[in-house]
Amino acid sequence: KLQKLDLSINNFQGAIPEAIGDLSSVKYLNLMGNNLTETIPTSLGKVPVIDVLILGNNALQGELPASIGNLRTLQLLDVGSNMLTSTIPSSFAKLESLKYLVLESNKFNGTVDALE
Repeated sequence: KLQKLDLSINNFQGAIPEAIGDLSSVKYLNLMGNNLTETIPTSLGKVPVIDVLILGNNALQGELPASIGNLRTLQLLDVGSNMLTSTIPSSFAKLESLKYLVLESNKFNGTVDALE
C-alpha cells in the first residue's frame, strides 16, 4: 500500500481534492511548492496514520480545518507561505505527537492558546 506521496515542486493547480482523505495508508504527504488554491479539505483529518503533512508554499486560503486535530500520529505539519486566515483551531491541542509546526507567512490572527 502507498505510504509516501511526494508531489512537491511541480505545477499542480487548483484545489486539493476531498478524495485525498481516502489515502488510508499514507504516512508522508508532501504537496509543497505547487500552485494549489482554495481551502485545505477537511477530509485530510481522516488519514489515520499520517506522520508528515507538508502543504507549504502554495496559495491555499481559508481556515485550517479543525479535523487536522484528529491526526493522532502527526509529527510534522507545514502550512507555511500560503494565504491561510483565522485562528489556530482548538482541536490542535489534541496533536500529542506533533513535534514540528510551521505556520509562517500566512494571515493568522487571535491567540495561540491551542498550542499550549
